[in-house]
Order: sequence, then structure tokens, then C-alpha cells
Amino acid sequence: MTRTIALLLAAATLPAVPTAAQTPPAASSQTFAPLFAAEVERARRDVDASIKAGINVPVPKDPGGGFTHEQHKRNYRIIFEGGQLFRLTGEARYRDHVRDMLLAYADLYPGLGPHPAKANQNAGRLFWQSLNDSVFLVNAVQGYAQIRDALPAADRKRIDDNVIRLMARFLSDGSPQVINRIHNHATWAAAGVGLSGYLLGDRDLVDKALLGLDKSGKAGFLRQLDLLFSPDGYYAEGPYYQRYALQPFVVFAAAIAANDPGRKIFEYRDGIVLKAIRTAIDLTHDGYFLPINDAMPDKSLRTEELYHAVAIAYGATKDPAFLSIADWQGRTVLTPAGQAMAADLAAGKAKPWPFGSRLLSDGPDGKGGALVLLRTNADPAGPLLVAKNTVQGMGHGHFDRLGWLYYDETGAVVTDYGAARFLNVEAKHGGRYLPENDSWASATIAHNTLVVDEQSHFAGDWKAGEKHGTRQLAASLEGPTRYTIAEIDSAYKDVKIRRALLLVEVDGLANPLTLDILHGTGSGRHIYDLPLHFSGHIIDSDIAFDRNLAERPVLGKANGYQHLWVDGTGTKAGKARLTWMQGSRFYSYHMLPPAGARFIVAESGANDPEFNLRREPALIQRVEGAADATFVSLLEPHGAYDAAAETVVASSARVAALEHRQEKGADLVLITLVDGRRVALAVADDTTADAKHSLTVDGRTMTWTGPVGRLDLAKTGAKK
Repeated sequence: MTRTIALLLAAATLPAVPTAAQTPPAASSQTFAPLFAAEVERARRDVDASIKAGINVPVPKDPGGGFTHEQHKRNYRIIFEGGQLFRLTGEARYRDHVRDMLLAYADLYPGLGPHPAKANQNAGRLFWQSLNDSVFLVNAVQGYAQIRDALPAADRKRIDDNVIRLMARFLSDGSPQVINRIHNHATWAAAGVGLSGYLLGDRDLVDKALLGLDKSGKAGFLRQLDLLFSPDGYYAEGPYYQRYALQPFVVFAAAIAANDPGRKIFEYRDGIVLKAIRTAIDLTHDGYFLPINDAMPDKSLRTEELYHAVAIAYGATKDPAFLSIADWQGRTVLTPAGQAMAADLAAGKAKPWPFGSRLLSDGPDGKGGALVLLRTNADPAGPLLVAKNTVQGMGHGHFDRLGWLYYDETGAVVTDYGAARFLNVEAKHGGRYLPENDSWASATIAHNTLVVDEQSHFAGDWKAGEKHGTRQLAASLEGPTRYTIAEIDSAYKDVKIRRALLLVEVDGLANPLTLDILHGTGSGRHIYDLPLHFSGHIIDSDIAFDRNLAERPVLGKANGYQHLWVDGTGTKAGKARLTWMQGSRFYSYHMLPPAGARFIVAESGANDPEFNLRREPALIQRVEGAADATFVSLLEPHGAYDAAAETVVASSARVAALEHRQEKGADLVLITLVDGRRVALAVADDTTADAKHSLTVDGRTMTWTGPVGRLDLAKTGAKK
């Protein structure tokens, strides 16, 4: 009997893997829940089409997006789906097709050397980078496990020795520079090697996957769980790569739970695997992952990695909130875990996912900073302020400490470019990261944070950045005034940056305000730039811009500045405003910049000979020759636009005035609305939770405990 690779926490709940003398039940004799039934039919279409087309196992040639690359990807999906269909239906044609495909790989794989399209990554055999070989093995082992005992001994031996074991050896002993890393590539390799070990009954492979090649525990799957996640389940490289890495983590964890139950893998490190799944779901807006660091903005919970993660997490916890995520996904996986989850979803057991504000610590010990999510309600598409006060994010990290993003039901409002890449589009640099990923997307000026002297944080060196965390000083996740305060003094050698972001609900305003107080404190004289990247069309501004109509100068020569066209520059004393429209809403950005500041309206896309960059707007507040600089800004969503009805409501801002002063160790900001009401917000320099503070505002005493205080003032009095 083959060693079952279980995809549920309890191996006893799994149906037996069929043997040559044991045929699984036909699908027609089973009743599947709708979600799982749709998955079965989708897989039938895929595998039936592959059977009709015949076995196609080409000699590897192309990089990502090329024919051979895509064909081998299709093949591992067919192996996975075909094996699961045989388990579910007992139809010999599915077993035979998977067998024939694997036998074709048994003929091809032993003669392969490094991939001919290898680049600067570690070369694979079937694919241009070994990462894809690991993904192949993770999928192929799961499919092969379902047919293995139903094969003649000779076929089983050929596949075991010439495909599974050979690939596992290449990805372990043959690739020490990969599997011994602490990185998502190593996670995929460890999962492929470990799953192979369980299938083949090879304890050596399993232990190398769990503990590293020397079995010391200094590398391997368990060490990756120790070092790649914070105590809150936040992944070092950010949400996009958390999504990608989840599949090997959860699939291998489920196999460990079934085959090595004594390890109690789902309890390991205070349940870090399940925490990581929950955190990944929280790191979305309207189902789409927050695109910080190297990230594609179109990646959502509707992805293979999360289908596996949600099914396995539900099997391990029976938390009905996972069912609502599966319902949103509209997909599951062809495994017992997916089948059981679909049945409970159909039985009406789902409950809404509890989206809320979260402070997700970063770093293995949770002391490297945090990603802070501030939400005003549980609506997955509702207002969301993201403060990126994290560690660098390894080689996929961008140089934007203390950056921020803002979302609401119109989508991304204050935006992040994400990665400069056309994934698997061969015509675009073979689907790899583009040169502009380094020259623009990673640069600090491409993000919503302070830039000093036109240099990126840590001089654009991610390895230097990885050595220094960010200090998360304080946060409040509930109430009408939610906030986060953080600082860093290592991004530039002689400038400290401190930023407070407040999400402020005000009676009578349909959407919260975002208050941003940023201090740059340095020695000597500097150029301070504070960019805001936004989505939408500029409506108007009270800044008198000198517009570049005949030609568009470029803002700078390096560090991302060479990619910015300058559309206009202007100055304005006191409060300034820029209003834009996105979808059905208007947004006004109110600013109190340092004295002598200029405003620059810019657009990405300069010095882009291959048209690799998206054209996106930015507003930059710039002050030159200053030792210190304080920027106070307020984002106000307002009004509505209905294109169908041709109606416009409240296109003008309701914030009439914005004032700022520093006194008694605090920043005091006064927001005046058009109806005369005022909101006073104070942020203390001392961020300790029990510190007591007092200020006088409009003749009234304002007292508070902790970092942030608030006083709402009517036209003729005050109320707390």
C-alpha cells in the first residue's frame, strides 16, 4: 500500500488510496456539493482534452511564457487533476493518462542538464529556474500518489526512480544553494522533496526537507517557519509572496500532520501555519492582495495557492469563516479537504470573515516593525488605510519605509506601483522582472514616503535595509480615531523620519479622513520630497501651477527620478489642495507643507524606451535647503458621481481649513469643516501608553492619556 499524502489534518478521515486490486467508486455513484462538483467537471474538461491531444512532453527550451514552459506547467496540472479524478471516479483512462505522462517524463528527465534559458536565477531542468521544477514536483507527487498502487511494479519503479526520486535529489543534494536558503524558493523545494520522501517511504528525503541537508535544523522547512513569518503570521517578503509561498507551506504541513502526527505541525510555533493563512486573507482589499514590494496588483484570493490554503485551514479548524472565503473564491481543490469544505458550504454553515484592523508585527521575533491595517468596518471593500512600517522584505522588498496606501469601495486611491513585470509574457523580458523594477518600482520616489536628497532609502541596497527594522511606536485599532505611529533613523545616515497616520471618523461625513503628520529631522541642509501616488483624474486645485505644455522635462537623473515627467510646478502659502476623481467619488488632498515648499505634478513613464511602465500620476511636495521638515496632509473622500444618471453631489471639499502647530511636546492639528465644526487632533512626542497630556484649544482644555488625543468642537461649544 502506498504511503498516502494526506491533505486533511486527520489521516483517518481520508479514503484509502486505490490499489491494483481496489477500484474507487465511479463519480456517477457519488453526489458532490455544487462547488466541488464544478471542480470535478472543470478537471474532467482539462484532462479529457489532454487525453484527446495525446502526451506532449517537449524538450525544455523556452523561458517563462514560452511554449515548452507553458506545456510543462499544463502537464503538472494534468498529473494532479488526473490522479484526483481517478481517486474519485475509478475511470482507468485517468490513471492511464497520468501513468503515460509520467513515463514520458521518465524517458526525458534523466538526460536533462541545466535549462538552456537560464538567467541569473538557479537553473532548473524542466524550467528556466529551479523554483518551477519544485512547483512541478509538488503537484506531480500529489497526483501520482493517487494512482501509484494501481500501477504494475515495473511502471511504478520507472516513475519512482527516474522522475520522483531524481527530481527530489536534484532539488535537495543537487541544489544546496536553494533548499538551504530561508526563502520562498527553498520552501517550494522542501515541500517537493518532503512529499516525495513520504510517498517513496524515504526517510532521508523527509528529514532533509524538514531539517536541511545536514539535518541540523539550521535550514529546512521548520527553520523556514521560524524565520520567514512573524509571530502574527506576516511573511517576510510581503503579501504577494505570502500568497505564493502558502501552497507549499500548507500542503507539506498537511502531509506532515498525516504522516508524522507526533510533530503536531499545526501547533508548531503557536500555530504559525494557520496564523499565516488567516493573515494572508486579512492582507486583501475586496479580495485582492495589497501590492506592496514586488507584487502584481491583479492577484487575489482566487488563486491556486489560496484554494489549497483555505481548504486545509477549514479541515484543520472547522472555522466557518473560511467557508465564506471559499464562497467568494468560487473554487476549491480536488482533494478530500476541498470536498469536505464544499459539503459544509452547501449545508449553509458559512459565517462572514471578520475583517478588522490589525497590527501585524514583522520579523521572526516581531520586533522589526509592523504592517498596520486600519479599517472602520468589516466590509472587505470598505475603507482601509495601510501603513508599511515593516522590515525590508528581503530581495523582493522595496525602499518605502513608513509608506502608506488607502483603499475604499472605488479601489486603490493612494496607490503602490507594485512590481515592474509582465508575468510570463515572453515578449517582456521573458516574463521576468524588468530593468525598471530596480530603476523605478523599487525606488523610494515611487512610493508614498519621504525621500531625502533624491536618494532611495538605504542607498537602494536591500541587503543594507534588511539589517535595520522600523520602530512601531504606537497604534490604536478601534474607535473613531484609529492611528499608527512609527519612526526610522537608519534609512538615511543623518535624517530621522517619524510618521503618524490617523484614520478619523467624523459625524456627518460618509467616509473617514486620513491625517498624515510626517517629520524629517536631520543635520545639514537637505532636499525633502514627499510624493503621493494616486489613482484617478485631477479635477482642480487651488495651487497655481506653471504647466509644461510644449515639452515635458524630466524630474531627475537617477533613483527613480529619471522616470518622472514633470507636468507642472507651483507654490502656495498656507494650506493647499488638489482634488481628483476616481470612479464614483471625489478626493481632496489638503496640505500644510514646510515653508518655501513647491508642488510638483508628475507622471511615471519617462526614459522608458520599451514602454514597460504604466503612466500614473503623482503629486510631490518639495522643500530644499532645510535641516528639518514637517509635512501635514489630510485626505478627504467626498461626494458622488453617477455617470448613468448624469448627477454630481458634493464635488467640493467639506474641509474648509487645516491648521497645525507644535506646542508642549505635541503636534496639534485643527480641521475645520464648511459647517463650522472643528476637530482637534493631538499627537504627542511621548508615545508611552500611560503618559498624560494637556493642551488649550479654542479656550478649552484638552486632556488625554497616551499618544493621541481628540476633541470635537461645535461652533458654540465643545463635546467630547
